[in-house]
Amino acid sequence: MDAQRITLDPDPFKPFFISQGFRIGDLILLSGQVGMDDSGNAVGVGDFDAQADQAMRNIQRALQAAGSDVDRIVKVTIYVTDMAYRPNVFALRQRWFKEPYPADTFVAVAALGRPDRLIEIDATALADGRVLA
Repeated sequence: MDAQRITLDPDPFKPFFISQGFRIGDLILLSGQVGMDDSGNAVGVGDFDAQADQAMRNIQRALQAAGSDVDRIVKVTIYVTDMAYRPNVFALRQRWFKEPYPADTFVAVAALGRPDRLIEIDATALADGRVLA
């Protein structure tokens, strides 16, 4: 089985030597997404919800480039720099996902790739098909 790289234009990950993700068979595995726009500029500095929504828009963009979408996500890992954001993460899940909600790992970390980042989200999604309840 081959792994097909997901590419974006522009690709904000290119300067960091990171792939957006890969399609392997019927699965799409994405790199962690943060509050960064298409040009690699920080979005929502100091604003958790703005960073979280931008991370999800980045996930959506990468999935669409791979022929999928957010409604096909089966697993996310959400990294936050402070568990005080827990209610914000619950609200984020409600804004972006519907039942059956994706499997989820929620982790607090000491830091992310840059000191102004408050959240990072990676995702695994179906390339084809749909998520059944």
